This record gives sequence, structure tokens and C-alpha cells, in this order.
Amino acid sequence: MNNKNLQGTGSKKTLFSRNVFLALIGGTVIGIVVALYVCRPTYLILAELESGEILHRTRVEDGERFAVTYIHSVERSPVKEIFEVRGEAVYTMESHTESFGAGMPYEGDDVEIEDGKFIIRNIDRKVHGGSLKVRPSSVFPHHVRVGGEVITISEPPYAEKNLEIRIVRGYFKGGGNIGR
Repeated sequence: MNNKNLQGTGSKKTLFSRNVFLALIGGTVIGIVVALYVCRPTYLILAELESGEILHRTRVEDGERFAVTYIHSVERSPVKEIFEVRGEAVYTMESHTESFGAGMPYEGDDVEIEDGKFIIRNIDRKVHGGSLKVRPSSVFPHHVRVGGEVITISEPPYAEKNLEIRIVRGYFKGGGNIGR
């Protein structure tokens, strides 16, 4: 009888040890999955709007700003709009223009004049739909500036196409030809 009790106790200890081991493995796997999800890389994607074909991608960080610069087709003056990456959304932060003519960005309360340009700061407005839609012309220079990189979208393969500038997060979304 004493021998049976020892065998039963050993089985219980083995079962307990196995359950603790499995719980630790499960917890570790869940922790790794959560960490990988939270730390997903973020990309700024320049894609053809209709097909979703990626024409350019670059890694960005949450809170990073990028600019779209162009010559306004009616006013014939330079425009610089500054945007911020927040999660997978784009927020308008600033607008730099030489005038407030038709079609020129003008919303905002924090307006300054600096070097002959109107600068609207602290706009802090989410871009409708979360991504920018742009139609660059080949007639006027049009650029996207992100980090130290300047992408000239007024030249092939971007010119004369409807473009979308969007933010995606994930390990596989930054590569290949991904859809929306």
C-alpha cells in the first residue's frame, strides 16, 4: 500500500510538471505572437489607385512626417503640405502656400506669414479615408519627401496616374504587390 501511494504521488508530480511546462511554452508562444503583432513594421506605400500596384514603398515610423510638394496648376505657385503617420492613417499637419486662391489649402486657425508664404500649422486633421489620393502632372514638378528620400511623382512611372499614398503595417504588406 505504501508503494502504491508513492507511485500515485509520482504520477501526480509528473502530470503537474508536464502541465506547468506546457503552460510556460503556451505563454511564451502567445507572448512572441503579441510582440510580433505590436512591433510590426510600418510602410508608406505609393500605389496606382485603380490597380493597387505598388510603385514605391519606404519604411516609416509612427509619428514620422512626410511632405507632398507641387506647383499649383491655377495659381502657378509652390505648395507644400506636411502629413503625419499615425498607425495606418495619414493626418494633415501643415500647409505652406503663397496665396489663398481657388483650390488652395486654407483651413486652420494657426496661420503665420514666413518668407512671403502663408503657413498653416497644427491642422491635425485625419485625411478622409486614411490615405491621400494624388494625380501628379508631368507639366509641373510634384514630389513626395519622406525621411531623406525625394520621390519625383511628376515623372514616370508615376506621372499621369491616379496615385494613392497609404500606410500599411505588417511583415508581408511591405513587400510584393499588395492590395488595399
